[in-house]
Amino acid sequence: MGRKRPPLWQPIFSWLSSWGVLVQTVVAGMLPGLYAATSPQARGGSLYGPDGFGQLAGAPTELAAYQPARNEADAARLWDVSERLAGVEFNA
Repeated sequence: MGRKRPPLWQPIFSWLSSWGVLVQTVVAGMLPGLYAATSPQARGGSLYGPDGFGQLAGAPTELAAYQPARNEADAARLWDVSERLAGVEFNA
């Protein structure tokens, strides 16, 4: 949304972003990933995202993964396909 929005929307998104409502800056948007990758408090296998309304903006926090992401059969299938496409086999 950030780089290709029409000029008409720029002031609206800037105002919303300044209040931390529904949208956030690029810097704020990268914080959950940066936290997950670098914080000693981040737990492996956890999902991190913004803690605000609808998880659209806010400070990094640990979140519950969406139900489809917790489906073990889908996870196993994704793992198998990923190994095949990458040409690599990982021993679990």
